[in-house]
Amino acid sequence: MGDTKVFQPQYFKNFRCTCGECSSNCCEHDWQIHIDKNTYNKYMSLDEDERREFSESIRIVSNEPFIAIMLTGKDGRCHFLNDDGFCSIQLKHGYDFLSRTCRIHPRSISYIAGEFETFLELSCEEAVRVVLFDKSLMKFEESILEPDGSGNIIPNRMLSAEKYSSAVNCVELFRKLRIASMKIMQSRQYTVRIRMLLLCMLVQQLEELLTTGRDLEVIRYCNGFLDALETGVYDTLANELPDGVDMDIDFVLDILRDIEAKNDNRFNSNLHNALEGHGISSASGVPGDFTEKYKKSYKHFFSDREYVFENFIVNHILMEGFPFNFNKDSGSVMRNYADLLAKFNLIEFLVVGVCSYHNMFDEWRIIDCVSAFSRKYDHSEKGYLML
Repeated sequence: MGDTKVFQPQYFKNFRCTCGECSSNCCEHDWQIHIDKNTYNKYMSLDEDERREFSESIRIVSNEPFIAIMLTGKDGRCHFLNDDGFCSIQLKHGYDFLSRTCRIHPRSISYIAGEFETFLELSCEEAVRVVLFDKSLMKFEESILEPDGSGNIIPNRMLSAEKYSSAVNCVELFRKLRIASMKIMQSRQYTVRIRMLLLCMLVQQLEELLTTGRDLEVIRYCNGFLDALETGVYDTLANELPDGVDMDIDFVLDILRDIEAKNDNRFNSNLHNALEGHGISSASGVPGDFTEKYKKSYKHFFSDREYVFENFIVNHILMEGFPFNFNKDSGSVMRNYADLLAKFNLIEFLVVGVCSYHNMFDEWRIIDCVSAFSRKYDHSEKGYLML
């Protein structure tokens, strides 16, 4: 069997799990760790004592390709995580004995018309560091995709573009729109908020064309939009609207406080610091001069570091299949834009607030904030993005 090619951002090759050095190990967060059939059979082939220990640490679910779930203790830790933060299964039996879930996280694999793509999810501290703090434009490269322990490659996401378009080649259409979205978000002559406004303008028109069956006009419109972007047609608009897309602070606070109610100490600590950094308290609410103070804080910490938010958004575009969306029922590209805007506003509010609280641009505190947010937001059973 030949090697399987995969397209991945160049940042991907810089990622290495930090294991015991991680301050928030992914094996101690009460997540569902799925056990695939091949891994289950490996564990059942061990000696009697190990087989019994494994059997007592799982729950059978019989849902192919995963047939069991690893049980965790009351503290949320995986049974096989030792006191040094390492997996006792891997230490004793090697990497090949890990389940697919443990082997690939925080990597995410997508399958699009015969091609694989892979990205990093930002619930991992090291993934946040690798993705957000690269000052260069995010680009793709080709690599070889490693199969799981059974020799298979099981994607997390598969594209179903047909629900968005009746075009003969929906995937080709999707790729064109995604490239256009990336180019807009990487247009560094504009602020990130102006770029989000330009992306909104593009998606609004796409929504009309796709919902009225004018698929053939989509490519032409995209090309015209990108030509206008390249030749500076939108420069005047950028100057007239220096703030771009405004933040709905009430919406942001409603979602963040809903997440806060989940009682995650790490996320809640970051949220409380962000609120204090913005001068927001439960007693007094949002101060009247919030907007002006927010602009000053943003300019102070991020006027020359907008690549942090740019990388956050571009990674979302790539991983979620924007302006379509993997594994979601919504057939509206405009709703997918609203999801992206909400997520961007939330992370911007938190990160700017945390920097304001500590009165410094601190990579580690941003990493801690973003990874804590992603763990509660992206991995929550509740679909915050679809509110």
